[in-house]
Formats: sequence, structure tokens, C-alpha cells
Amino acid sequence: MATKINISIPTPCHENWDEMTTVERGKFCGSCQKKVFNFTTVTDREIVKVYEQNSNLCGLFLQSQLNRELVKTKPKKSIGLAITTTLLSIISLRSQEVYAQKQIPTEQTDHRIIGKVALQEPQSILISGTVSDDSGPLPGANITIIDSQGNKSSCAADFNGNFSIEGHVDDRLLCQYVGYKTANLQVTDRNATHIQMKLSSSVMMGEVVVVKRRTRIGRFFHRLGTWLRK
Repeated sequence: MATKINISIPTPCHENWDEMTTVERGKFCGSCQKKVFNFTTVTDREIVKVYEQNSNLCGLFLQSQLNRELVKTKPKKSIGLAITTTLLSIISLRSQEVYAQKQIPTEQTDHRIIGKVALQEPQSILISGTVSDDSGPLPGANITIIDSQGNKSSCAADFNGNFSIEGHVDDRLLCQYVGYKTANLQVTDRNATHIQMKLSSSVMMGEVVVVKRRTRIGRFFHRLGTWLRK
């Protein structure tokens, strides 16, 4: 029977998260000798799953994850989506083959400039790197490049926190992730960088208090059982 839970932290912990020992999926607090799970980057389903395995929880949460109902839903399998993706891949590959077989006409021109200097656009470079916090990579972190004229381009870090994006030397690189302070860097001639994110003030840490809430079916059987015991 499905059960909804509502998480709250009535007494927030004020220990320093950054000074705790890093362990798998969180930190270890030396003061209370207890593991503190990092839930800021996980789904509602994962939070409920961890709670079912560890009823006496201590965790780090975003404010938006607290004081609302969380439900452990089963992931839906979509055969249609898999078929559609496969067909699109085949069509895309076929289109590339046809395009490669076509002869693209070229035109030669003689560029001559007398008495003037031809200015070249700054050469772009591939900026690549990783995004993480003390516990590990941050999948889906948003990377934005801003040039001197204010033009922007963005990408998202993959499952392992890796990213690649084109830019120019002296561009600004912003890295943003929910619950973390924005990282603001300047692009140099080095095209690889590691971005270490720090938590913002919008997170809360402490011992978890959970209120279970039955679904409509669950409430019906509960009332029926109470009636039969009378």
C-alpha cells in the first residue's frame, strides 16, 4: 500500500557541513557520530527510499524539499518512447549519409585589401571541465558563457558532472546549481577547469521528522478496521 510522507526539521543543526568528513552520499558528523545524507541533489523517490531503509535519518535538504508530501512513485516504462528514439536515430543517420554524398559547390574568391588591416574575430576555444561539491559530481549543473558584448550560451553538466562549451579567452563563465552559490570564473587559455560548488543559505540540515499519510484507499481500510473492532 502506497504511503505519503511529509519531512520537516524542527530543530536545525548548526554544525559546519564543509568541515565534516566526506562519505558516500553525504558527510559524517563527528559531534553526533552520525551520517548526514545529502538530499539536495536527489528526487523525492530517492528520499523516500532512503527513509524506508533508515528511519532515524539526519540529512541536508533544500527548503523546497521540506514540509510537503513526498511519494515514492514507480518509474514508468515507455516502449513507445524507446521506439521513437530509435527511429529518429535511424532517420538522422540516413540524412547524414545522403548529405555526405552530395557535392557541395565551392566558389573561389580573391580577397585583397590594400591600405587596410583585416581584423580577425577572436578564435574560440573548447572549454571543458567538471562540476562537483564535497560529496561528488553535480549532474545537470548549468554552465553559462558570457562574452564581452553580453552574448550568452549555455549547456548542462552530464551525469558525471562533466561539461564542454565553446567560448573565448576573457569570457565570463557562470556555474549555477539549485541550493548552491553561483560560481563566477574568467576563461583563460587553459581549456580545462574544475568547479567546486559551495552550499548557499537556502539549505537546512538536521534530524528528520517524518509524518506518514495514508492514501484514500489506505484511509478507507483503516476506518473499516476500526469499525470492525467495535
